[in-house]
Amino acid sequence: MKRIAAVVWVLLLALTACGSGAAEGGQHLRVAWRSNPSSLDPQRGNSGSDHAILYTMYDTLVSFDPKTLEPAPGLAESWNQDDPTALVLHLRPDVRFHDGTPVDAQAVKYNIERAKGPKSNIKSDVAAVTGVDVLDVRTVRLNLTRPDSSLLLTLADRAGMLVSPTAAEREGDAFERNPVGAGPWKFVEWRYGQLVRVERFLGYWQRGLPHLDSIDFTIMKDGSTAVNALRSGQQDMVFNPPPQDVGLLSAAKGTKVAAGPQLYQLIIYLDLSAPVFRDRRVREALNLALDREQILKVTQFGQGEPGWTPLPSDHWAFPKSAVPTYPHDPDRARRLLAEAGHADGLRFPLLTYPDPVNVRLAEVLKYQLGKVGVQIDLIPTELTQASSEFFNERKYPALLSAWTGRPDPGLTYKLMFTERGYYNAGHVATPGIDEALNAANGTADLAQRSEKLGAVARIVADQSLFVPLIFPDAVAAYREHVQGFEPNLLGKPKFTTVRIQR
Repeated sequence: MKRIAAVVWVLLLALTACGSGAAEGGQHLRVAWRSNPSSLDPQRGNSGSDHAILYTMYDTLVSFDPKTLEPAPGLAESWNQDDPTALVLHLRPDVRFHDGTPVDAQAVKYNIERAKGPKSNIKSDVAAVTGVDVLDVRTVRLNLTRPDSSLLLTLADRAGMLVSPTAAEREGDAFERNPVGAGPWKFVEWRYGQLVRVERFLGYWQRGLPHLDSIDFTIMKDGSTAVNALRSGQQDMVFNPPPQDVGLLSAAKGTKVAAGPQLYQLIIYLDLSAPVFRDRRVREALNLALDREQILKVTQFGQGEPGWTPLPSDHWAFPKSAVPTYPHDPDRARRLLAEAGHADGLRFPLLTYPDPVNVRLAEVLKYQLGKVGVQIDLIPTELTQASSEFFNERKYPALLSAWTGRPDPGLTYKLMFTERGYYNAGHVATPGIDEALNAANGTADLAQRSEKLGAVARIVADQSLFVPLIFPDAVAAYREHVQGFEPNLLGKPKFTTVRIQR
């Protein structure tokens, strides 16, 4: 019977292809993208810049409102949490993966268990889940160790991107190069370091979507090259172009620019297990040495805001009473370094990316830190390699990169600062942070959560667990024939509503 059902499914797709379909002819979008994916397996990648590509191929169990990041139905059309230690998801009927297999409760169980497995990079995302019960073909219950209000929006991120169990089992480690999800588009090819191509999935569950027949993500690491490709008509969309080019693009004929706040923050990740950063006073000195207003002005032409915490000021959980966490105070920075035994100065290597914008930022940091006796040796490294060398291989004590945000702020704090968090490179435990985070995630009331997450933010600031820098504005530049693009506060674009209108 399964074989017959699969044959019928293939025939239905063929008939749809021959029929009208929702997409107009020539609906092909060319996107200049800043980095090669770390993986096309959502559970095994480690770069926040993967999401825009992953979202094309994988729908999530839960979605979010683009303006507020409040949870919205996804592959789960509804949910309930009558028991605070269990989340029950009710799946949409008749949804299929790209290989024709069903998106059902067994598929959800498989994905959650795979996310908790030894090869997963998102184990901490689903750490609160102790087991998964299949109640019926469309109903699944996630059993929790404790109440966790962050879990719902966690399922709007990598943990909720469902992979086909059949394809994952068949491909094994090769799945990342042969991905199969249930998103609006299906995978066609990945030319490593050059291009990722997806094409419209004719069996997508949302009627009338997507509009685009295909999307090409052309890997262009140099922002100026991407801007030139947009202006010459070789590309249709560019995200986060060099700040000095934003005004030029805004004034250019045939080009539109959309800009707004986002969760994406430029930061310095610190390996707290490295000898150079074990002393809190050293970490605090780095933060006090930096003039964030000047960094914003010099590197972003003032487009954005200083970074004081992991969240921007527009976010509902922004801890306003704790700001500024690190006022510019180079004299105190010098005193702290002397107290920590570095009166004669301090030196350490810093991984950074080789593109002009990051090089400029790194040089500004080197200048400001140098004024308090801290010398940094810049190690320009391609994004995917740098992430691996810092988070996995731990070759260097610091990385200049970005935190790209997560739909729920509790997940941000968990991944970045708890002992098992993937982005806490040294996996060093911070006293009190787990208890404060559990208290914040124990309530669904936003006002109470905001207050309790503020306590987590104060622990992060008091211990100087990272070096926040700035929140640049999210900027999308595109040709005027690109219609329907909707930015989101997360700063990770989705293309489902985009169409080409010539």
